[in-house]
Amino acid sequence: MDWEGLTCVITGASSGIGRAAAGAFAHRGATVVAVARRKDRLESLVEELGGAPHSYVVCDISDPAQIASMAQTIGERNQSVDVLLNNAGIPGPGPVTECSFAEMEEFFKVNLLGPIWCIQALFPLITHAPRGSGRTPVIINLASMAGRIPVPYSAPYTASKFGLVGFTESLWAEMHDQGVQVMAVNPGFVHTEGFPMDALLGTALLRRVVMDPARVAEAICRGVESGRTEVRVQGWWHTGYYLTILLGPLRRRVAQAVWGSVGRGS
Repeated sequence: MDWEGLTCVITGASSGIGRAAAGAFAHRGATVVAVARRKDRLESLVEELGGAPHSYVVCDISDPAQIASMAQTIGERNQSVDVLLNNAGIPGPGPVTECSFAEMEEFFKVNLLGPIWCIQALFPLITHAPRGSGRTPVIINLASMAGRIPVPYSAPYTASKFGLVGFTESLWAEMHDQGVQVMAVNPGFVHTEGFPMDALLGTALLRRVVMDPARVAEAICRGVESGRTEVRVQGWWHTGYYLTILLGPLRRRVAQAVWGSVGRGS
């Protein structure tokens, strides 16, 4: 993949992994279109990237009407979209028994339906992206290892990420014949504004498993460049994933013990 001249749309670009990915893409020569709700953060990001040709669009991805308007704006500015990074997401609302109907609906709109709606709205621009000569259009869905390994006391979050991983794998099969690369990114613990890892960082042993957003952004770039279908960032998560399968019913006790050691609030 030759990044020079690619148009890359990133949702949730105002902070965390999205902001780090914007910097990593731009550093490689791509043109970034940053999408998020906070206009001031988007303005400062575009300024950090050096201004034009980078740009931003204010959009709340939980609102289909705003997504449609965002796609129209991007289409007026760009002939095509080479890379779509669906990064926007919010923390889980907690145990399912403690969530209201409204909270649950809003949560799934952001974490699962939003990425799907963005793909639908931007797909015409993705199909117009040039192929060949080091260029392949790419759809990237930022999920989580919670989409592979269930997280106790966070069933809604786990469900949203399992759903996004499953959707991505299905889309990968659908898009293969259309020449579109589809990739799921499943990081572990990443310390960001929206997902603070203070409990883990406060423990000498466990702080080693916490990553910064820049590491995930670089892993995304390497995954795109090598044509990967899934990126787990830290290699030891592969072992953890297969262990959860082998443990069977015992994994409930293990998960509860680990979760209890770091605190439910982490």
